[in-house]
Amino acid sequence: MDSELVFGNFGEPDEERGLFARQSRSQRALQQRVERDAGRLLVSAKKQDLGSALRKRATENGMQDIADVGRLAQELASGDQFIAALLLPIAQEFTRQTVRDVRDFGREVGL
Repeated sequence: MDSELVFGNFGEPDEERGLFARQSRSQRALQQRVERDAGRLLVSAKKQDLGSALRKRATENGMQDIADVGRLAQELASGDQFIAALLLPIAQEFTRQTVRDVRDFGREVGL
């Protein structure tokens, strides 16, 4: 290919230069669209990453809290069946609510 054609379209009629200019504009528009879409995709991926990290932390904390409440109920009952029978429903409700909270975490804010 001639260097004239590559670098400046020298010697080409004006009509063809206009065609190249239009292609260049459309290529720039396409490039801008690609960059914008890539940016949106990156933001979306980072948002999902953050949501996953927060859900993981909430799950780990919830599991630890459930284990702590179970141990505390055992300590408080210290072998007494009557007290254990009173504490068991409280520990079970705490477990159910914690699981529900972890499962529903982030749904309100769209994480």
